[in-house]
Amino acid sequence: MEGRDTLILMPTGSGKSLCYQLPGLELEGVTVVVSPLISLAEDQAASLRDNGIEAAIFNSSKSARQIQQFRDDLQSKKTEFVFTTPERLQQTDLCDLLGEIGVDFFVVDEAHCVSQWGHDFRPDYLCLQHARKRLGNPPLLAMTATASPAMIDDIVYSLGLDDPVIVSSGVFRPNLRLAVLPCSGVNEKDAKVRELLTADDSLIGNEPAIIYCNTTKEVDRLRDRFADMKMPVMGYHGKMKTADRLKSYQAFMDGPPGVMFATNAFGLGIDKADIRRVIHYSLPGSLEAYYQEVGRAGRDGKNANCTLLYDPADVDVLKMFAGGHLDSSQLNTAHHCLQQGIERWGSDDGTVSLSELKKISALGRPTLTSCLQQLASRGFVSPAGRGRWRCVVDVIDHDVTDDLARQGQHRAENRQIAVRQMVNYAESRSCRWAALLDHFEDERTLGRTPCRCDICDPTGNGLAQLDGNSPAD
Repeated sequence: MEGRDTLILMPTGSGKSLCYQLPGLELEGVTVVVSPLISLAEDQAASLRDNGIEAAIFNSSKSARQIQQFRDDLQSKKTEFVFTTPERLQQTDLCDLLGEIGVDFFVVDEAHCVSQWGHDFRPDYLCLQHARKRLGNPPLLAMTATASPAMIDDIVYSLGLDDPVIVSSGVFRPNLRLAVLPCSGVNEKDAKVRELLTADDSLIGNEPAIIYCNTTKEVDRLRDRFADMKMPVMGYHGKMKTADRLKSYQAFMDGPPGVMFATNAFGLGIDKADIRRVIHYSLPGSLEAYYQEVGRAGRDGKNANCTLLYDPADVDVLKMFAGGHLDSSQLNTAHHCLQQGIERWGSDDGTVSLSELKKISALGRPTLTSCLQQLASRGFVSPAGRGRWRCVVDVIDHDVTDDLARQGQHRAENRQIAVRQMVNYAESRSCRWAALLDHFEDERTLGRTPCRCDICDPTGNGLAQLDGNSPAD
């Protein structure tokens, strides 16, 4: 309300949406909310409409007629809130249209995506600070469930926040019981999953559960393996057809209590209060990801169990995913390839398709795509939609690509560190919650709150104090 940039760190289900909805209604102008997922934007817009507040969505799923109606509603100043994605802000004239009407507030929801996704496969996140300027430089509110100090610094830098107010409500969730079960091989893991899903451990039986997996192949296998359960069993990952994903999502959210096997594609904005159990079938890539995912449980404040199945063999796979980075020569090669492609096959708007670039590229398609995305994060090239690319800067100094490569190497090293932190957490015999509070540098609840983790309270009575010590110590 004072026009200050703000970063809010509040756990899932604690009311982050109200932090932009109330000021947005009070201030004069349109409130623009950037959301990472279409489904999340749809849910938030529907919630506002249910309360009689005009909200519109502008994303790639809309038809030409719907987009025209959206523009008409904006120009008539009928719309209070606009939900969109980073890609729509960058690849359309939406910023210009909104800038003419007047934007009172710019909101980046699930702001950890700026740090986790912006440097790799959604570089338009890194361009949001430029979109903000085109909107008239309104105050910016960034929101996420939690972030480590390093991630906070990256969010502030990437979004260009100006001396932001940082509001944190704390990390600790006393109703969540964190536990780690050592396992060896998929057979033992499968047996543990079945045992956990059918156990009567004082929780009400047959309530919703999410099992997080690291790969789509794992999701498909487990969904089929557990299809014989009495509860409905569903799967969700990014390689499924949109209609199939939507069907699984709706069945889990609105149908009878079920079990969802999913990658981390299922999680952001999941507004289901009664999830009683979250199981990590594989080791997550970081404590940040782990905390975000266990946070889906117990949003109603009732007790919920969060179990990590730890197999040391998972670490090798995570290290392989975490280790890759681009070198300077690859970035220069990709830029030169784009220039050649535009000369040969460029359309009237100066763009060329990735399929055409592949014909002359010495890089594999995934590497070429990654290089173009990194160059786009610095504004040297830009995605034009539908797999097409445009060259913005004709000559790039080698010092610039060297710097980009060094940054990529640094991020890869940080990912390796994150994996080691996750391993240390899984192998530790000290309080689980104390480890998370230490990682996120949140010391406010230490020594004052009972802890239900498997170290402090092996029997589940919830009597131990959260002081960083444990019976094992």
